[in-house]
Amino acid sequence: MPTQTVWIDPELFLEHQGVKVFYTYKDDDVNQGQRCYWLTVNPECGVTARVCEDEPCRHVFDVRELSTWRAPEHPPNCNGANNTPQNHAPRERYWNQEAQAIKAAVIASIDRGELSTRGWQPDGPGQGS
Repeated sequence: MPTQTVWIDPELFLEHQGVKVFYTYKDDDVNQGQRCYWLTVNPECGVTARVCEDEPCRHVFDVRELSTWRAPEHPPNCNGANNTPQNHAPRERYWNQEAQAIKAAVIASIDRGELSTRGWQPDGPGQGS
């Protein structure tokens, strides 16, 4: 049976100081779900497919590589002997804190000029390689 792929715009993650940051998706397929750490400032550049001519693409970035990234402290894993009700609540809090940390890192990176509509510049404006 033939299939058809239809382009849809990625969902907006946040907009700050005129910089729009979008989610990326596993294998660039929205049906496979949003990626947690990988984001893009160009809705047409994903982790797999990129339309820009930049090598490497500066539009797609891993938030954990931003200078502003601060990971929250990890609670115990909930597997094996640690799979207890007491450990589930801290894990839930951690996921909420991580989502807030991702947003804070992106906003701070935009404020510093490390992230702009042109993409990620690890060394800041005008200093990237």
